[in-house]
Amino acid sequence: MDLADCQSIARELCQRLATAADVAIVVAGMITPAAPLTDFDPIELLVITEQARQRPLHSFMMRGVPVTIHPIAVPDLEAVLQAPDLRWPQWLSWLAQVQPVIGTAEQVQDWLSRARALPERVFYQSIIPYLPQLVFQRYSELRAATVRRQASVARLLVSELLMEMISALCLINRCWTTQQRYAGLNESFSFPLQPRDWPQLAPALIAAQELDEIGRLAGTLIGNYWQLLVRCSLQIENYQTTASAPL
Repeated sequence: MDLADCQSIARELCQRLATAADVAIVVAGMITPAAPLTDFDPIELLVITEQARQRPLHSFMMRGVPVTIHPIAVPDLEAVLQAPDLRWPQWLSWLAQVQPVIGTAEQVQDWLSRARALPERVFYQSIIPYLPQLVFQRYSELRAATVRRQASVARLLVSELLMEMISALCLINRCWTTQQRYAGLNESFSFPLQPRDWPQLAPALIAAQELDEIGRLAGTLIGNYWQLLVRCSLQIENYQTTASAPL
């Protein structure tokens, strides 16, 4: 399916949503990454509504191509703009890539401008509680897989670790990617704030086959990531007693 067909389907779906939706649509359109679309790319729609829709995110097949609708309510979007959390990189990436069929590009740019305008201190205070959810658990699972000599598990976890690192770096840099998922890796190499040797370590991890090499590279990356957090004054608490844990 070529780009013109995808755009036609996206337009028709957005128009149908506008007439059938249970709540008013503010902006709706096709999420179009910077890289040229191929015949195999899925169709993704961003639908921003005045209030939460009764039907959440859903997917279906059309002419052999997966279609996914990502609904976001304006109050939820604006809450994340004011107090960023783990959803911030994905939602802002969608906003940056959407081509409105309903609503205006000016409205989209207004949201993006508000995201950029949030002071760094306020932004960092908001994301600190969420940062422990990214990277560290994946790294622990990867190291456990190396100890158990589970090569296939460790290789799969490399991709998850790198994806979470991209999200963490988007938050630390207060920016978003303009490519979908794994394609955003190359974009992250140009971020101003990144772990030392990130552009070398990430491809080396992807290419690594030996368990010991995977463990060594991942350990170096995590050590460098900790150093980045310290440089940015993003202090993640490492609790030493159960009494001090934030339950």
